[in-house]
Amino acid sequence: MSPEELERSLPEEDRAFLDQLADGLTRRRLASAAIFFLESSAPLSWVASQGLHFFRPIVQAFSADPRTWDRLTRLLEQRGVVELLVRRLEARA
Repeated sequence: MSPEELERSLPEEDRAFLDQLADGLTRRRLASAAIFFLESSAPLSWVASQGLHFFRPIVQAFSADPRTWDRLTRLLEQRGVVELLVRRLEARA
């Protein structure tokens, strides 16, 4: 699936979440570091999502809203979402 098709298939709230994530990284001046990290680890995004499942109980103990963690986990399980996030970061950098 091409990035454009994936973009169209994502629900509006997931696209908004990716925008919020990119905005937050850009606001903290971490866009370049995030792009480098995401590009180098893109093939491992599914493995990363499984790690997020593993750490969820710990995050749930400290986070007021674990739904954000769940949304990120679900998005990373999809092939191509990392590329969408990188595109958003590059557009803002």
